[in-house]
Amino acid sequence: MRLRPRTPEPEEIVTLEIEVPADAVAGPAGRVLLLEDRDDFREVLRDHLAFRRFQVISVSSGVEGLREIRKGAFDLIICDMMMPQVGGEMFYWAVTRIRPATAQRFIFFTGHRNNAAIEFFFRRVNATVLIKPFKLKALDSTIRDVLRKIV
Repeated sequence: MRLRPRTPEPEEIVTLEIEVPADAVAGPAGRVLLLEDRDDFREVLRDHLAFRRFQVISVSSGVEGLREIRKGAFDLIICDMMMPQVGGEMFYWAVTRIRPATAQRFIFFTGHRNNAAIEFFFRRVNATVLIKPFKLKALDSTIRDVLRKIV
């Protein structure tokens, strides 16, 4: 018996549209420290940032993030607020003691929209924040805004 390849029906074909901005193919855009305790979400963000030509160091906790901060500076720090051991707020205060100039380089994200303590912290430090779930296009736009402010 000989098998012939089957032609898929039109409703079985999936088309993906990927927008590649012109600046995505320019050279490396800088070093990014990514902190996220969920492996799946961290991998998606890391891959997206790497595709955008960032050199990405990704870690699953604030403790690991502090080790990386001690090794060298970063152009951006993208940080989840709710992580074990050292959460986003504690991480921010520790980092800005070690490297004060990094205060404006943070992008925080959280799924806890109505947490009074987190909201107070965000207002106190005039934080740049993305609320989960967010689109990768929103992350790209936020990164451009933050980088534009610190240049």
